[in-house]
Amino acid sequence: MTTNHFEESYIGKLWYIVLGEDKRSFNEFFSEEFGFTLDDDITEEQLSRLVVSLVVTKNTYEWHKIQKLNKEMGQ
Repeated sequence: MTTNHFEESYIGKLWYIVLGEDKRSFNEFFSEEFGFTLDDDITEEQLSRLVVSLVVTKNTYEWHKIQKLNKEMGQ
């Protein structure tokens, strides 16, 4: 059985919660929706904060899923 490392990574799980239905990368999403691109050295914590600040609404299903993910992954 082959493991997809992206799907098991924090960023992969965060992407699935937020953009899984959209299919754009985080970089494409932020570029098209907010007019900026992400540097390659963005940390998981920085990306999570961007997503929580700009993309999801507090106390929504996605917000709760991200909070749970952060606890599970030690963020």
